Amino acid sequence: MLPLHVPPADPGRGRATSRRSLRQLFRLLAFVACGLGLAQVPAQAATVSLLAGYYDGYHNLTAAWQSDALWTHALDTGHVDLRVEASAGRAFGPAGQPGAPLWHIGLTPFVDWWFQPGTALEAGIGANLFSGVHIGSKSISTAYQFGDSIGLYHRLAHTPWGIGVRFTHYSNADIKRPNPGQNYLQLRLSYELR
Repeated sequence: MLPLHVPPADPGRGRATSRRSLRQLFRLLAFVACGLGLAQVPAQAATVSLLAGYYDGYHNLTAAWQSDALWTHALDTGHVDLRVEASAGRAFGPAGQPGAPLWHIGLTPFVDWWFQPGTALEAGIGANLFSGVHIGSKSISTAYQFGDSIGLYHRLAHTPWGIGVRFTHYSNADIKRPNPGQNYLQLRLSYELR
């Protein structure tokens, strides 16, 4: 029987394959997010938002598209909606620290409890993909991050504008360590496409 020859592993090849897979996943998420946006806008109103966040020296700027209600349930105190948000943004580390800013895209279902006319509590958990794993002095270990958000949102009466505040936490849920997480307290300005 002849010995089986296994070529030595090429670490550079593994990184190239990983980067190629990451780029393909980025393209797929972007395609899905755009597809959801194009599918919903003609039939239903949607909301576009700009979110600017800061926490502990880290900054985040995000643009988001949120669908109109995909599902609604009436309650004694208002109603609950289910919406989907597609987002793209940039995260920045503290000034003077190593680690380039990171791009990110995400897809997050949100549940909104409209407890007063025009005012809602929102909560969502979704999937996000970052362009790298180092930001500032942090190593976030994986480009894939869960995003958990909770916030308060208010539509301004008789206008298409809305304002809100949101707290967002990104983490890989200990898929790989270290997992320091990223937190952002975000201000939100939105416009309804009605």
